[in-house]
Amino acid sequence: MSLTYVIYMRSLICSPKVPSTTSWGAPIVWEGTFDHEEENRFHQDHGTVVGLSVFAVGKYLETYLEDFLVSANRYFMPSLPCIVYILTDNPKDVPTIHVRPAMSITILQVPLRHRWQDISMMRMMDLQDIVLPLARGQVDYLFCMDVDQIFSSNYGPETLDDLVAQLHSGYYLQSREELPYETNSLSAAFIPPTMGIFYYHAAVFGGSLARLTNLTSSCLNGILKDKKSGVEAIWHDESHLNRYLALEYLPSKVLSPEYCWDNRLWLRYHKLRWAKKSYEKTRV
Repeated sequence: MSLTYVIYMRSLICSPKVPSTTSWGAPIVWEGTFDHEEENRFHQDHGTVVGLSVFAVGKYLETYLEDFLVSANRYFMPSLPCIVYILTDNPKDVPTIHVRPAMSITILQVPLRHRWQDISMMRMMDLQDIVLPLARGQVDYLFCMDVDQIFSSNYGPETLDDLVAQLHSGYYLQSREELPYETNSLSAAFIPPTMGIFYYHAAVFGGSLARLTNLTSSCLNGILKDKKSGVEAIWHDESHLNRYLALEYLPSKVLSPEYCWDNRLWLRYHKLRWAKKSYEKTRV
């Protein structure tokens, strides 16, 4: 890769269509908008411990988990102590990964759910009932991520804040009218046409434990309300997450698409990328 090409790609990172600050004053984090050494030093001096929660159930475990863990060991918060919480319906099949000294792995069992939509939506219940009570005495911040992703460069403490949301790489350049918000007013995930600015990806969200407790409670209440009404939001838990972030509590930090990139779009610098999807195996 030539130096000219690297400089060119760096020049594309801060898209003029996406500013580096939201209208409510939250930073949008792009590479080049922060000081790596300063971020690391601040959190090291404060003894910050970071949690990473990942769901690996059904075929998702055998298809994606090992690559996720190996890459997280290398790139996720490499300068800080970390605890990885693996939620799975089959603990005995979790691969053994030798992690760095400052990282540990905790395996937590969750119920078997047969519909992939329920696996996706009911993780809000598992986060609320299983992960957050345990993490409360162990970590300062927690990220919740989908397992079908691979870390590709350092994913550091510049991402940490009270409530962190991820811009969806497929929609961050789209107009408000093109964003796939829930439009059914009968759903608890409904977002009125006059509301909402960004579309956030449920594959990555994080924050302080207090804020995540509020987020998961709100999303779970909406999901259960829809189930009782016989309604299902268009993008399941992601629809409920977007409603929360648009109408209830604006994120205090927003991550650029570099932090969760879809390689099917076009080549660019990224810190976390989607793994090759195997829906024929996982969504059965």
